[in-house]
Formats: sequence, structure tokens, C-alpha cells
Amino acid sequence: MSEYLLDTPRSFAELRACEALQRRIDPPVQAPVPAWFLWEVERSGGILLAVFNGVGIAREPLGLVLALPRGDSGLRVVLYGVIHDRPDGDVIRRELLAGLRDAARDRGAAGIVWPFDPLEVDWAEFLLEGAGARARSYELRRARTGEIQAFRALALVQEGTGEAAWRGASLRSFFPVNATRPAAGGLREPVSWNLHLGAERLLLEVPSMGLSRLPGPLRDAWTGAWAALEGYMDRGYGLVGLYRQRDRAFLVLERMSGDR
Repeated sequence: MSEYLLDTPRSFAELRACEALQRRIDPPVQAPVPAWFLWEVERSGGILLAVFNGVGIAREPLGLVLALPRGDSGLRVVLYGVIHDRPDGDVIRRELLAGLRDAARDRGAAGIVWPFDPLEVDWAEFLLEGAGARARSYELRRARTGEIQAFRALALVQEGTGEAAWRGASLRSFFPVNATRPAAGGLREPVSWNLHLGAERLLLEVPSMGLSRLPGPLRDAWTGAWAALEGYMDRGYGLVGLYRQRDRAFLVLERMSGDR
């Protein structure tokens, strides 16, 4: 029997465990959703799935996803995450995705909209590479000063997306959006941004360990990538992949055709 079990929480105790789990997950949750609200949402048509560590009355959730129905017959993910730094995080993510895809098919949903921060590379790689998703649009929250406080690309997960076209192109033809240099602790920091490129495909370097794991000053420096993404996505570029080169990571942006 597999050590992983994908299931809907069966009791209020398991819902409370899902509430507690939110304080330990990646990506971080600013305010955990209370157990009673999870209970109400699931009984009002939402989909709540968790990956548990086996079976029995003492089973504990390792990751979760909550999705709500959209007006266009699709689903939208509103809460998700896996316990921080678990070595089997990819396995848990795949279990959650498979369960959500099954639920979408059962409901006849056209697709799944999955908001994610492109600077959290584990999730960017999972969605853009593992799930074959593409992100043409985004949502963001600004401070009163106009500074971006949070950026979420809206990945569309659909069946039969096929092989990404950019993989058949030479990476030498991709133009870099930013330049970086080595920083303390074996990390890298951005030193410049080019916001006026017009090539078909671009590369945007992002922190290879994920934004939320960086020390404060370096994390602040990397949030400039959000403004770059805002500008290029407003001009018709979409996120289509994530490329790794040794200890570095790059988002692949591609000029999209058709409606955004």
C-alpha cells in the first residue's frame, strides 16, 4: 500500500489538522483558513483534497488544495501547499494535481485556474513543466505607494497541452530580461532589468531556492522581477516554462497570440 493517500478530510478533527497544516506549508499562507470555514466551503460546492500519510485514525495531512467552481464551468484554486522542505514534495504535489484533475473531469470543468507566485520556483516548475500549464494573465496587490506587494500569475491547467514549443528552439535566441551576480551564501542577486525587449522569447532569472526562502534584503531586491513580469505580460507575453541551468533558474516568457 502506498504511504500517500489522497482524500477529502472526513472529520472535523482532520479539518482542524488542515488548518494547522497551513502554518507549515510552502508557499506560505498569511492567514490560515479556519477549519469551520473549510467545512462550510466543502459543503457548498468547493473541492478540498489533502494528501495524508497513510490510513487510520491518526493520519496527518502533508499537503492540501482547495478549489472553487468558476462561472465559466472551470475551477479556481484558492488555497494550496505542501509541508515546507519535505523531500517528497514533488510526489505530494503530483497527487494533489491528479486528484484535482479527476474532480474537474467529474464536474465537466473546462480547466483549472491555479494562481502562483512565479518567484517560488518549486511551484512554478511544477505548474509550468509538470502540469503543462501556461499563464497569460496575472493578479497583484499594491501598497498605497504603488509598490507591488504580491504577484500571482494565473496558470491555466488543461488536458492535452502537448510539448512546449520553446523546447525546440535554441536558448541562444532567447533574450535575457535581467542580469545577476553572485551574492553571499552562494546565492545570486539582480543588478539590472531590461523592460523594453521585443523578442519572441525571453528569459527572466529568478531565485533558484524560491523568494520566500531568501534573507530579507535579498528578497526585497528580487521583487523587482514582479514589476518586470507585470510589464511584459501587459505587452502580451505569457509564462510557458521554467529552465534550470545548474544552480540557476529562469522563467521562459513567450509572446502569445490570440486573446489574453
